[in-house]
Formats: sequence, C-alpha cells, structure tokens
Amino acid sequence: MAENVSMEQSIYQLLNDVNRNYFTSNRQLNKQSMLHQTIDEVQDKGWFNNLKIEEMENYSLATATLKSATLTKDGINKLTELKKIYGKEDSK
Repeated sequence: MAENVSMEQSIYQLLNDVNRNYFTSNRQLNKQSMLHQTIDEVQDKGWFNNLKIEEMENYSLATATLKSATLTKDGINKLTELKKIYGKEDSK
C-alpha cells in the first residue's frame, strides 16, 4: 500500500540514498513526482554536490542528475539530524 510521506521524510530519504550511493544512473522523472519535488526543494540548500534537474521543454519530464551526486558537510549534518527522527523507520 502506498504511503504518503512528508517533504521532510522525502528529503531524509534522498539524503540517505545519495549518502549510500543508491543511484547507479540518472533518472527521468515526471515533473509531478515526489522525487522531482524533493530535488527541486533541496537544490539550493547546499546539502548536495552535483545534484540538478534538467527540465525537458514541452514535456512533463525532467532528467535528475543523481549518479554523481554527493553530500556536502552540511548535507551530512542534515542527514544526521533527520536520522534521529526518521532513522528508526529504516529498521522496520
């Protein structure tokens, strides 16, 4: 069953996935997807290196650069902060 997640939970998951090198390729995303919205939300926060979205004109798709993304020191700090809240869910 699908579960609605908050933007903060989605940010935590993105930080966690980038930290563990989960993405083996870049992704094509629907512009309405939660991952697209999350990347758009965090793009200018200073938490990531090499994370960006390239919009495709006249299409509802975008390409997210995820394979080469890494966390900055601030990103690691944010991940640590959010892990205290959401990390308990990882062990379920």
